[in-house]
Amino acid sequence: MALPDAAQLTPAQREKAGLRVKRLRDIIDFPDLAWFNSEPCPRHKADGKPYPLCQSCGIIPRRHQRIGAAWMYLAGKGLLSDTVGSGKTAQALLVLAMCKQNGELGYHNRAVIICKPAAMHDPWADSLRRLTPDLHVIVADGTPAQRKKLYEGDWEVAVVSERTFAPAKGATHSRPGDVDILAAPYRQVGILFYDDTDAMRNPSSRTCRAINRLAKRCTRVHGMHATPLQKRLMELWSFLGPVGGHEKERLGSESRCHQRYVTTTSKWITMPSRGDKTGRQVTRQRIFVDSGMTRDRERVLEFRRAIAPIVLRRTAADLDDVDLPDVQLNPVFLDLHPAQRRRYEELRSGVLRRLTADGQQVTRAVAAAAFTRGQQICGGLAALDEGPGTDISVKLDWVMDALTGDLSDEKVVCFVYHRGNVRALSERLKREKIGHVIMSSDMTDKRRRARRLQLFRDDPRARVLIGTTTIEASLNLQTARHLIAVDTILNPARMEQLVGRVRRQGSAFGMVFLHQLLCRGTQEDGYLPLLRREAEVAGAVWDEATDIFRALTPRQIMRMITEGRPGSAAA
Repeated sequence: MALPDAAQLTPAQREKAGLRVKRLRDIIDFPDLAWFNSEPCPRHKADGKPYPLCQSCGIIPRRHQRIGAAWMYLAGKGLLSDTVGSGKTAQALLVLAMCKQNGELGYHNRAVIICKPAAMHDPWADSLRRLTPDLHVIVADGTPAQRKKLYEGDWEVAVVSERTFAPAKGATHSRPGDVDILAAPYRQVGILFYDDTDAMRNPSSRTCRAINRLAKRCTRVHGMHATPLQKRLMELWSFLGPVGGHEKERLGSESRCHQRYVTTTSKWITMPSRGDKTGRQVTRQRIFVDSGMTRDRERVLEFRRAIAPIVLRRTAADLDDVDLPDVQLNPVFLDLHPAQRRRYEELRSGVLRRLTADGQQVTRAVAAAAFTRGQQICGGLAALDEGPGTDISVKLDWVMDALTGDLSDEKVVCFVYHRGNVRALSERLKREKIGHVIMSSDMTDKRRRARRLQLFRDDPRARVLIGTTTIEASLNLQTARHLIAVDTILNPARMEQLVGRVRRQGSAFGMVFLHQLLCRGTQEDGYLPLLRREAEVAGAVWDEATDIFRALTPRQIMRMITEGRPGSAAA
């Protein structure tokens, strides 16, 4: 199939062409793009083709990337939701290169890319410099005055943080968002990408409203989200708003979508009686909650047809032209150090007393605080205390044994949730003279982040990358084949994102390993069964995963701490 000029097609023709492209095995006559770099760097030019792991080489688009880029280009508006590590950024930049080549992109019609803060600024900027080096790109960071000056200059593509894009309102003062500048008619923004923006799940969030506001001015809008959206379909409805999902021929209004496609069930909850200060008098109240997609087959087919023109979702099984490594899960069960065990038993006793004394009146805040403390104890006592004698952790002991033993010649990524344990692991690595870098959310200097990332990729002495939740999105860490999860996030989709940092296209490995460290006789006994149970498949849309912690009742959370399993909702 030859790729037509999208500008010459009517909306109906574009939709028809986009649906046809989605069914193809390949784009036969994909155009040669002068604005997209598919050449090797000077160092690898002798080999005749780019080297995938080299950050200076271009890339030769794979078959699925050509199809994805062609679909986005023709559809004009849509959500690209391919699996983690399949090269969505490259597909977006192919679209920009096609738009530039055909005259759609330029100073007369600019593009804005909205992404998460610093963690994604850098990868987008790096990819733009690498793959579309001749486009005039700005990264909108700094103070409001500095960003305004950048916007007033000459540029074709702007990378903008969702944090500064939307307005904010605090207790003492508020600030306007960059959307006020970018949505001005004279700014001539006509192309919008919003990448992995979790705030889009909530239609009332300032970020969601700001993105929808700018999208109304744009003729081309593309959402990108690798993590399968939650099984609450109304979050998908919200995410599809900027790409036309709220139109009558798609999902329609919020109330219509909810009424036609969402199943609602009722349950009883126990509430304190109004005016009772003792907390002993309780009443039962019936509430209604969304329980997933309708089971009406006709409605399911109707839903699929409605979103087909604006959603492209391909799993690893669909990408037969990509050698994504297999994932080997290695659960490692450890016995707590005696000092950790004493602290955990203190927590368990306190929780049992609370359950006995308060009956049904356990608040989510109390349960969450106890659960977090249990996580900290299992991870290591440095998460709770500072000073001599606090560097006690059976998990960090295992990590050090692995790094000095079986993994002594490997690059390794360690996910550690709590900052105190990050510091404790770093000190241990220093004592053993093991080179390492730390990536955390408090590191806002993008140059330092880029240097550390480059050091881990290129320097064989930098063997370990310690990352907090900041590594969940957008970082390419495929130089490593081992991910050690010191802590577990009770959300299968987020765990998939973590694994996706090392399981990426271009990896030199046929298999990557997730070593999941869990402590016996604690709340962590229940993690794997919960993850397996809650990673449900909603075949009506795509594989979806739930946030398990949010789905548990406060009493179930407390039971996890005391029994290692949540028990029933009524327990």
